[in-house]
Amino acid sequence: MTGGTGAARGCPPEERLMGRADRPPWPFRSYLELCPLPTAVPCARGHARLVMAEWGLARLADPVELIVSELVTNGLRASAGLLGSQFGGRWSPGIPPVRMWLSADCHTVLVQVWDGNDRMPERKEPTLDSEGGRGLLVVDALSEAHGVFRPDHASGKVLWARCRA
Repeated sequence: MTGGTGAARGCPPEERLMGRADRPPWPFRSYLELCPLPTAVPCARGHARLVMAEWGLARLADPVELIVSELVTNGLRASAGLLGSQFGGRWSPGIPPVRMWLSADCHTVLVQVWDGNDRMPERKEPTLDSEGGRGLLVVDALSEAHGVFRPDHASGKVLWARCRA
């Protein structure tokens, strides 16, 4: 996998792990590529829950699953209507997939989600009757830190969140 770090606002260098050969030593890693379909979010949630159990981090399964749900939902919405994307230096036509990485040590989980849209996310202040717009607020509440960066050799962006036990 290639990718790189890219310029990041608010993203500490140790968080920019997507596709890097020189990553910090996270002993546990998982990657999932999701088709831009309505079933992608439940698949990502289930994957995250099962991986947390496999890694002995079941205590983090609930917050990680919710973070994954919000970030993958944002990625799918951002990708809708795109006619192509670049990833790993290669151009692909059509609606791009959403890519998710989970990395962990014994106490911390890092969730990263790539989508092919160059537009950076905007925090919204939803009203009480708004149907959406709360995703980044949920991520903020559940994570110790979060941010976004533009990867090298790819269109789009990577949203990341770090969750600690």
